[in-house]
Amino acid sequence: MNEISDVPEERDAPLHHWRDFLPNRQDGLPDDIYWQVVPTWCGESHDDLAERLGEEYACGFAYGFERGVIMAMLRPEWAQGLYLALLEHYATAHTEEDPTSWERQADETAKVNPIQRTSLEIM
Repeated sequence: MNEISDVPEERDAPLHHWRDFLPNRQDGLPDDIYWQVVPTWCGESHDDLAERLGEEYACGFAYGFERGVIMAMLRPEWAQGLYLALLEHYATAHTEEDPTSWERQADETAKVNPIQRTSLEIM
């Protein structure tokens, strides 16, 4: 269960994922990664993750996801090699996790966070 603060907008907000797609979010895309990508890839709500792994887990996951995307763009050959090594590792050491679900999670992530920019030029 979410705790609700004394801030009026928080008190009146729906309890489940109330920050998703808010126009006044403070940090733009990093907030989107935190609120939308984390539950997609972890398969749990923020509240469940916090209860099971600590409140900081989702923040660390979001930051790691963001940095992983940056690494994949700057060193794609390294990222592809690591991906193949992870596939092999999960196939032998973590048989309870299905790496084929990664494709579904990637599709879901792309749907909830559509990206319009296709140029590498920095504005």
